[in-house]
Amino acid sequence: MGKLLDTYNAMQKEAEEAVEEVTKTAEEDEILQKYAEFADAELAKEYKEDYTKEDVIKLAQKLIDRDISIQENIEKVAELQEAGIIMAKAFKVELSQTEDSE
Repeated sequence: MGKLLDTYNAMQKEAEEAVEEVTKTAEEDEILQKYAEFADAELAKEYKEDYTKEDVIKLAQKLIDRDISIQENIEKVAELQEAGIIMAKAFKVELSQTEDSE
């Protein structure tokens, strides 16, 4: 009975992982579709009908790369801000200890 229960639990876990992967893939596809639609709309505004599918793909990829870069920079700034706060607190403690010892 224990073996059967273990097999069932393993199958259940695999099914949950498969559903999670499909959901993740669907979300990624939706995001890519939005970038492609935006790129297509922008190219249509600028060039009317004088652009290709490759142009849409290239612009969408550049937009994705830009957004990734922006997100990375936001994360770097947050890390640097946190590091600055930690250093400032340490400096303040060091100064107060120095003043107390004098």
